[in-house]
Amino acid sequence: MVVHGTAVLLGLLLFLQMHFSLTMSATDCPLDLSGSNFTLAASICSNREDRGKCCRNINAFIAVSIARYANITSNLGVGVTANLSQICLRSISETLAMYGVTRNATVFCGFGTKIPVNYECQGRTTVAQMVQSPKFADVTKNCKVPLSGEGTCRTCLNAGILYLRNLIGEADNMTLSTCRDATFVALASQVDNVSAIEIASCFFGVQGLLTPPASEPAPSMISPNASPTPLVAASPRQLSLNVPLREKHYPYRLTLIPGLGIAVTAVAVMILVALIFLIRRKSRELGDSDIVDKASSKAFTQPPRKFLEGPSSMFRKFSYKETKKATDNFNTIIGQGGFGTVFRAQFCDGLVAAVKRMDKVSEQAEDEFCREIELLARLHHRHLVALRGFCIGKHGRFLVYEYMENGSLKDHLHTPGRSPLSWRTRIQIAIDVANALEYLHFYCDPPLCHRDIKSSNILLDENSVAKVADFGIAHPSKDGSICFEPVNTDIRGTPGYMDPEYVVTQELTEKSDVYSYGVVLLELVTARRAIQDNKNLVEWSQAFMNSESRLPELVDPSIGDSLDLDQLDTIVTIVRWCTQREGRARPSIKQVLRLLYECSDPMHDGFVEAVEDEEYEGIEGKGRTSKGKTHRSEVIFHSGDGRCLASSSSTSRSYCSRSFLLETGSPESPSAIPSI
Repeated sequence: MVVHGTAVLLGLLLFLQMHFSLTMSATDCPLDLSGSNFTLAASICSNREDRGKCCRNINAFIAVSIARYANITSNLGVGVTANLSQICLRSISETLAMYGVTRNATVFCGFGTKIPVNYECQGRTTVAQMVQSPKFADVTKNCKVPLSGEGTCRTCLNAGILYLRNLIGEADNMTLSTCRDATFVALASQVDNVSAIEIASCFFGVQGLLTPPASEPAPSMISPNASPTPLVAASPRQLSLNVPLREKHYPYRLTLIPGLGIAVTAVAVMILVALIFLIRRKSRELGDSDIVDKASSKAFTQPPRKFLEGPSSMFRKFSYKETKKATDNFNTIIGQGGFGTVFRAQFCDGLVAAVKRMDKVSEQAEDEFCREIELLARLHHRHLVALRGFCIGKHGRFLVYEYMENGSLKDHLHTPGRSPLSWRTRIQIAIDVANALEYLHFYCDPPLCHRDIKSSNILLDENSVAKVADFGIAHPSKDGSICFEPVNTDIRGTPGYMDPEYVVTQELTEKSDVYSYGVVLLELVTARRAIQDNKNLVEWSQAFMNSESRLPELVDPSIGDSLDLDQLDTIVTIVRWCTQREGRARPSIKQVLRLLYECSDPMHDGFVEAVEDEEYEGIEGKGRTSKGKTHRSEVIFHSGDGRCLASSSSTSRSYCSRSFLLETGSPESPSAIPSI
């Protein structure tokens, strides 16, 4: 009966759509794209390597036209009304095709889905609602034109990221993109067209949005089969998306039939949603847990794999019963994160571990769970948190890690009452994290971008040795190459630590990790959060880093007399280098590591000279690969605390790799930074 009723409703909807489709086609799309540089967009979209830039150009064109529309409409809506949406999408598609933008490009960019013509951000559908939302005044304040300077645009972007974080929290990429576009429209609708174009260039990271002055008038954007209206013929430079009105039409049909169709559609959708909800709830009651368990077990059809953490350690599967008992019925909470809750566990065989439970059962969370197991099963490094095993059952998903006695770096820096870290310990932590990133970027197979380097993902063992954790959103390089090429991917990460260039372009490289590392380094020095008092740490610190006399004011007061001013100068230099706006101007993690070693150990320069010739002869004539294998018994020098240990890596000389000696100074390095 439910199926029969649904079929009747769908048939009624189809009839109504056919009945007033002609009436709807007589309505014009009100969006004005006059002056848009479609020729440049077509040129960019024709290159497969520039698809990310192609999408940003199309997105910017639409957003600017919606801002213009919001500026002249009385209701200040963030986009066109629902009954005009399809008309505008069709008209814009025809216009893009007429200028040479292929359909493949618009499909790849998600035109109509990821790039809509009406925005809804957390229930806000008008400019007034966006402007009145919390913290929007900060965006308005920091995004005043001109934004042509590097610092002003970066300040605007950081203010926008902070605003969106407060508004939507940890949302999916589609929501983030839509709310970003709605934020732009709310800003640009309050200024003139020239200022709106300048804000769009900053927000979307594109240039040349407007057609440069030409000697010939641009062709009008009418449909190919329609003759120009008198208005278009009289003004050939006016670019619009108008479809000529029929000479004969009935005004009452323009309101009555669409209104009736919308009402019937709304009722039908509500009934269908209610039916789907009831059916899914009933199915969940009958056997949801078994379905989830079967679906998840597909990812783990292979037997547990061994991983190298000593002669007898095994990558094993724990039962739910023993996991529950080891965590005292999940009462030993030691941390909480976006992925889930972390518990301290003591198993019957004496193993003490940290158990992370996945709180949300969703496709995205399941993917992150599987990805982290897959990566950590084969990644091994002294400064990466080791995976002991996992637990899969109808009651949940769990990852079992080695237990880190001293908790996270975030706890040590920001929890009141904790003993402050000494300056020497902070420098050593910075070196440990850089070693981990060097391994991920150059020596694991394939090389990885971590994408979420932050103080809460840096854990300390009983000897305060730092290890990097949480590989749920790590992303491999293209084709396993250590030469990271930009990869178009969804925006993931933590506000305050995210690379502004990555947020704008959605193109990921290892330099995004380098930016996040620079923020962590600044956090180590200042003991301030990445976002504190609604201020971005990198922006807040500029006033101190730009004045040598004010550098000591930047330092955490609890460090006291253990501060080394020469080392502070070097650390600040590294921070400024790592947080450059453009990724290509940032150093590699190898270059950072060498500077850290040189500032932490005065004897290190002599060591460099002693081994440099040997290293050069060893690699001359050989291409670098992502694996970089060496003999396990190789002794590696580690500066900072005088330790001399064998490499802990099964795939590379990873721990205190001398490979950082091989990289020379970047030609794009700021002049204040010594060549290495």
